[in-house]
Amino acid sequence: MLSIPAFHTPCPFAMNASRWTVLGRRCLPRWTRGAALCLGAAVAAPLVPWRRNTTAWCQGERSLFPEIEARKSGRLETKDGSCSLYYEVSGNPKGKVALFLHGGPGDGCSPKHRRLFDPEAFCIVIFDQRGAGQSSPPGFNQHNKTENLVQDIEQLREDLGFEAWDLIVGGSWGSTLALAYATKFPELVKALVLYSIFIPSQESIDFVYSPQGAGLFFPEAYESFVKALPSDERSNLIGSYAKRLDSPDLEVRRSAMSSYLRWILRLLSVSPDEAIIEEIAQKPDEAGYGPSIEMNYMANGCFMDAQQLLADCFRIGHIPCTILHGRNDLICPPANAWLLRQRLPLAQLKMVPLAGHSSSFAPALKSAILEAIDSYR
Repeated sequence: MLSIPAFHTPCPFAMNASRWTVLGRRCLPRWTRGAALCLGAAVAAPLVPWRRNTTAWCQGERSLFPEIEARKSGRLETKDGSCSLYYEVSGNPKGKVALFLHGGPGDGCSPKHRRLFDPEAFCIVIFDQRGAGQSSPPGFNQHNKTENLVQDIEQLREDLGFEAWDLIVGGSWGSTLALAYATKFPELVKALVLYSIFIPSQESIDFVYSPQGAGLFFPEAYESFVKALPSDERSNLIGSYAKRLDSPDLEVRRSAMSSYLRWILRLLSVSPDEAIIEEIAQKPDEAGYGPSIEMNYMANGCFMDAQQLLADCFRIGHIPCTILHGRNDLICPPANAWLLRQRLPLAQLKMVPLAGHSSSFAPALKSAILEAIDSYR
């Protein structure tokens, strides 16, 4: 699901105004960077006293590492010949090899993702998954499935000449993809940092779009989200929105995108700013392909068996792992993190108080992510 760290969310990318934001869950385009900061301010103020008085999660609020340029960028032509994936390598070429997996699916990567890592300690790899960011072709297609993304990660490792990934970091959908890769290639993963955990069960997928899930917290907004669809399409919200976000009719796409943004953006933080949300929703053409990719994945159960993914976690029980989750996450419920921890009994689990889904709007969650990554230097 979306991933947004402001450094959240899901905040955007350099070359493409449609790219989705940094650490967060499924969505926030690059043009929302200012909005993310405004939304974050609404959350930060009440957190200040708590941050000053606790050492449970981090020693004060952490900042991202300084801006750095990629020392290498390129394109990976996938083995099936269907996609060209954009990637970047930065940091210390002799450092530990760290891979960042963005959320969504469909968010894409941002230069800010590099700044999660100490550039003197890590060789940092980021890439845009199929259909996202600067990868091509853009958007969802029949060659964009979880198994394809897992194979892409392995092909990228081989092409870059790394013996293994010393660390894989992923949030929301990125955490799911990290687990899918690690359970298939456990000998090639040395450590994991996973946050805002998304377990792609039907219950987890439905939670975001259900009156018994996130709809319980914003009933008036949920009603508007539902009523934006014709009455004969409301029995299958996910499928209907997936279809409309891919419609050849521009006005149908725009209407669906605006409605989707009004709903999903308010779930990213514990204190959504209605004015900012509306400003973003009124610019649907700038949102890019992320929502379409995401909704097509959700409509198809993310092309994976969630129970099998959890069952396969026995393959990675020996791998050092840190699990982080906002206690007030309305997109991926904290129970997801607890469920994963039960399958990985040696993993460290930290529930971050007063934090929602996106680290961009939750300074304590952002700090916890930075601290966790630092622990694997």
